[in-house]
Amino acid sequence: MKIELTNKQYRDLIELLFLGNWLANATRTGAEGDERLEKYELLQHYILSHAKNFQADDVVTEEGTSFYTTMEFEESIMPIVEEYDDSTFWEQLSMKLANRDLLKEIGPVSELKEKHRTRLFELEEEYEVEFEENGLRNLVLMKQGNKPKK
Repeated sequence: MKIELTNKQYRDLIELLFLGNWLANATRTGAEGDERLEKYELLQHYILSHAKNFQADDVVTEEGTSFYTTMEFEESIMPIVEEYDDSTFWEQLSMKLANRDLLKEIGPVSELKEKHRTRLFELEEEYEVEFEENGLRNLVLMKQGNKPKK
């Protein structure tokens, strides 16, 4: 199969590959049990190896037989990663706190009923509104037997 791309489409593809590989591998150490997902890195390497054909030498650097995106390119794309991370942080925090609160309300159950799911969504929404309005300002950590720490 042959796919034809314009130079702009190729650059957009590099951005997409970088973002996808970042999501798949950025938190992986490469150590045993935490291996990087090599299939994505290999695909990215293959696509980057064609940079000269698309006049994209300014965003891809070649070191021996390896190809990498340049530091300038990565810095230009990081705002997308940071926006995603920020959004995911608040969503995950709201979900985890809502789950915790629901379990406190109903106790351990083997399966959530529809009314529990409805309550879970209500709790998530409460946290989302709180965090949107106040960020972490009102979040308090409590240790067993101690007063809240601010």
